[in-house]
Amino acid sequence: MAMFIFCELGNFSIHLLLRNLRPAGTKKRVCPEPNWNPLTTLFDFVSCPNYSYEVAAWMSFTFMTQTLTAAFFTLAGFYQMSVWAFQKHRAYQKEFFNYPTHRKAIIPFIL
Repeated sequence: MAMFIFCELGNFSIHLLLRNLRPAGTKKRVCPEPNWNPLTTLFDFVSCPNYSYEVAAWMSFTFMTQTLTAAFFTLAGFYQMSVWAFQKHRAYQKEFFNYPTHRKAIIPFIL
């Protein structure tokens, strides 16, 4: 349960950070970077930490319930979020010339 709550708090923190990337009344976009909140440091390693947190939350839910249905849902969700993460990762690389090259799309150091 603690892992699930931690991941949901992380996901919420990332959504707050993403909401504040564009200054009010402008169309200027800023490259996503971690802020003062330690739960946003996942931005140092992946382009879509909200998806990373979401998948981890579903993994913890699957572990808690120990049902095949939850496992299949988690796997399907991971696949779909990976597709979205790769698209966003490529978009960030095209949009920001100084985008960190070491960042992965959804799983730190791997994918």
